[in-house]
Amino acid sequence: MNSISRRMTRIGMLSLSAGLLSLVLLAPSASAEEVVKTFTITGRPQVRVDTNDGSVRITTSPGSKQVEFHVEYQGYQLDKDLHVDSRQVGDRVELTARINGHWGISWGHNSRNLHIEVRMPSTGDAQVDTGDGSVETQTLDGSLKVHTGDGSVKAAAVTGNLDIDTGDGSITVEGAKGTIRLRSRDGHIEARGLDGTLEATSGDGHITIAGRFDALTLKTGDGSIDAHALPGSKIASAWTVHTGDGSVDFALPADLQADIDASTQDGHISMGIPVMVDGTFSKSQIHGKMNGGGQALTISTGDGSIRLSKT
Repeated sequence: MNSISRRMTRIGMLSLSAGLLSLVLLAPSASAEEVVKTFTITGRPQVRVDTNDGSVRITTSPGSKQVEFHVEYQGYQLDKDLHVDSRQVGDRVELTARINGHWGISWGHNSRNLHIEVRMPSTGDAQVDTGDGSVETQTLDGSLKVHTGDGSVKAAAVTGNLDIDTGDGSITVEGAKGTIRLRSRDGHIEARGLDGTLEATSGDGHITIAGRFDALTLKTGDGSIDAHALPGSKIASAWTVHTGDGSVDFALPADLQADIDASTQDGHISMGIPVMVDGTFSKSQIHGKMNGGGQALTISTGDGSIRLSKT
């Protein structure tokens, strides 16, 4: 290639780059739009949100007699690639938001986004299902059930039963009472101010919990466990704490009655509580009775140390 041809090639490439840059700069920005649905209720509301792709936030107000859905969207066309439906049967109110397949290139700020905000009374029950998106809730005097295929979940002050399941994301709970189930296939779990029965499992992530418990199951495939069972806790049925790879730090009430079975495959056990040895006692395995014994408390780790202390 001669020098003239090379110069022409460079000029052509520069022109193409400038053209692409102009397209980006001139691309229109899609402004956010909103669909609002409002329903009046007379009793205890039962609210459900079902979306295949979008984040959800629940805000609550004491004494309110309305349920409002605010569907904010950007980069979609309503009734074309976004379908929003709602219905009410008595005090049961439901919203469904579905996105059809959306292939293409988003230029500049012309991005696609879907967010649903629910405004409801602080006394009621709620259920949220989203295929891809985070979920956040405020104070709720009732039961809450949340499922997301991919996203973090934050819940605060739930006084009814709580059930959270995420395929990929962290779980954070500040206050819950009743039967509590927290499951993340890939993410850490942090929950405090709990009261009741807790089952917390993570495929890959640490678990940090604190509360008064009647029944307790903590399991993670890979991560540490830091648990504080507060005074008033009792082992009404067997407690299980297990991590495949990580340390366990467990604080127990001084008056808890339990048959303790603690073991680690690669680590050591330190005891900050009085235990009457009943059988096995070594640096990696202990079987004994706390305060005369009671229901089983099984603590195990595949790789890590175990530390037991008083709350």
